Amino acid sequence: MTNTLSHGSTSPPGAAALLGRLRDLPLYRGTLRGLAQDTPWTELPFLTREQLTSAFEAGELAHPEAVRVHLTPHPGGGWLPEYATRADIDAHGQAAAAALARAGVRPGDHVQVAFGYHRFAGGWIMQDGLETLGAKTIPFGPGESEAQLDTLRKLGVRVLVSAPSFAQKLGEAGAHVELLISSGEPLTSIAGRRERVEAALGGVALDAYASSEAGLMALETPEKHGLRVVEDWVYLEVVDPESGRPVPDGERGELIVTHLTKQAMPLLRFRTGDLTRLERRPDGVYLPGGVFGNVGGMLKVKGVKLFPREVAFWLAGHGLDHTQHTLRLWSQAGADRVGLEVRGGRRDDLEAVQADFQRRFAMRLDTLSVLPDHGGAGVLDERT
Repeated sequence: MTNTLSHGSTSPPGAAALLGRLRDLPLYRGTLRGLAQDTPWTELPFLTREQLTSAFEAGELAHPEAVRVHLTPHPGGGWLPEYATRADIDAHGQAAAAALARAGVRPGDHVQVAFGYHRFAGGWIMQDGLETLGAKTIPFGPGESEAQLDTLRKLGVRVLVSAPSFAQKLGEAGAHVELLISSGEPLTSIAGRRERVEAALGGVALDAYASSEAGLMALETPEKHGLRVVEDWVYLEVVDPESGRPVPDGERGELIVTHLTKQAMPLLRFRTGDLTRLERRPDGVYLPGGVFGNVGGMLKVKGVKLFPREVAFWLAGHGLDHTQHTLRLWSQAGADRVGLEVRGGRRDDLEAVQADFQRRFAMRLDTLSVLPDHGGAGVLDERT
């Protein structure tokens, strides 16, 4: 089945039928039954991880026809079950297979998946689509570099599915693959990272966006023009994380996901907490820069929203230690000031780095220091 999104629309295809089906589920019975039939899509309530936890504790998540249960890790520890029916697995497989084919995976390819296959969804997110496409899929799992290298060579593996850091490690150890499907860590959102991974592997690296709760949601094509949304499976929105209102195409905000056909535990306007941009184009919907941060800890600085996680990704793109840095905010003469202290060696291009900060975040970086023994403190907000 193919759903074609009406580009520029503020609701998914078949929204009325979708809501009619969800109203009967225990998860949404309380929030949807009291709403008028003509409630605009953008006025529907969001679903949060806290609400999913409450629903689990109330026994409202299980589905009588579920045949698979993954455990989904949640921030702060703990987990939730993620149920899927046979129809859910098949629908996700069909949608993912089409996306993987657009990315350049071919029926008959040997594809090695270096994500886990234990209690979390991990490799299963890709496995369903790869098998549906007809690829010879090797569910290898993570780690075991020498064994991974041995299999890549002896089976002539053409496609690797892996986190970019592990793929680069394999490439530097001698692995060569034509195509990498990368997920689990930032790829396109860190400047220069794709190029480093491709140089190590000798092939093409494409970015994918997926989650345990939602499955595969977006995947690049070889043109590298952004991650194309899997529109047969999910409807994505981007909203202002403060107001919850939709933002114009191309503006950054929090990613919201809705399942279009899922039977067990379908997500309705689920707040992912991920920071991205969305563009509707004639050939589909895209995340042009992938996911480049998290909305947690959002700051208002100089009248502009600043996301600390996005700053960390930006630092990594400049080859700076994003794990050991301090983002310092203070007031001077009644105005906000911004400074960064980062661990690293001597740099002669700090003025250029500061100029790039202003281009990226629409604000001046007042001070930038690169220190060999800096111990990062994260965010230090000293404003009065």
